[in-house]
Amino acid sequence: MDIKYKPHIAPSADRQLFNAKFSHDGNLLIAGSYQGDIRRFDLTTEEPTELSPIGGHHGWVQAIAVHPTENILISGDSWGKLQAHDYTQPEPAPIWSIEQAHDGWLRSIAFSNDGQWLATCGKDQVVRVFQTKNGKLQHELKGHDADVYHVSVRPLDNALVSADALGKVIHWDMKKKSPLREFDASETFLAHRLQDVGGVQCMIFSHDSGTLLVGGTRPKNGGTVQGIPIAIGFSWESTEQTFLRELGTTSDCYCEDLAFHPQGFLMAVTSGTPGTGKLQFIDLEKQDSEDPIFMLTNLSNCHSLDVHPDGKMIAVTTTVRGSNGNGRKVDADGNYLGNTSPIQLLVPDVPEQPPNS
Repeated sequence: MDIKYKPHIAPSADRQLFNAKFSHDGNLLIAGSYQGDIRRFDLTTEEPTELSPIGGHHGWVQAIAVHPTENILISGDSWGKLQAHDYTQPEPAPIWSIEQAHDGWLRSIAFSNDGQWLATCGKDQVVRVFQTKNGKLQHELKGHDADVYHVSVRPLDNALVSADALGKVIHWDMKKKSPLREFDASETFLAHRLQDVGGVQCMIFSHDSGTLLVGGTRPKNGGTVQGIPIAIGFSWESTEQTFLRELGTTSDCYCEDLAFHPQGFLMAVTSGTPGTGKLQFIDLEKQDSEDPIFMLTNLSNCHSLDVHPDGKMIAVTTTVRGSNGNGRKVDADGNYLGNTSPIQLLVPDVPEQPPNS
């Protein structure tokens, strides 16, 4: 498989962004910010144009999810607030909001396949399920013993899974509101220097729903965390591990996000020591090969990954090297400059066709 991608354009805001997603029609790019709002970029113009932000949050907005068919955005912040908006409105007002959907950091949101309900998780070690139309709580699921980092919904049957800071992945029995079975991703966890390091950072199902893939790190130490980024695959039928891929060295650290390309290969982004980030394409059919079919190494601390509905453009949220405010850069008045997060929009790198003669 010969496929390459190249940078196309990089919309950026005045604050650091985290989890960028395309709208279901591909007209907007939406990202949560560390400023406590949600930034929107219009992609229908010649160059991406930033629209007015969506407010109402109190802390970092790291959890967002776009409805599969409707113009609805669900967002959650580090104070536990959950909101729904019509993201196409000029000045979006909340459809509904829940001040404390979680007690503390709300980490992840996932829609059911038809968008009728959504699942959330957070620092309070609980998974909750809400109705999309009104935010009514449907289920409260308890079974984790650590912060719950990620939730995901199986495409084939709406099965709900969640993963935590210790590497435990739970498949939930929604009717009984209890764990049905578990997947062991504890390889992503290490207790070191009185610090819990690692945990499952991301999850995705294969197109046929037969494999559950999780991403994280194989931690080496705490403090300034180092570890080898890894992706682990589990058989949905048996819960046994069927796939393991190292995605770099200890300086590359975390696999932050996973996504499947329409052509079938797995995509992964990593974030390591300051300034280190990679995008990799992995052919799961060639498990005997450790080499990616494509890799970009000049990206900085990649946090998220999404594929445009056209199946071609990719959005990777990154940071700017040297702008982390850690005493490195100041303005004319001596103020620290905060980091920003260009969203790298990548497109297929194909040779230009000569004009028809």
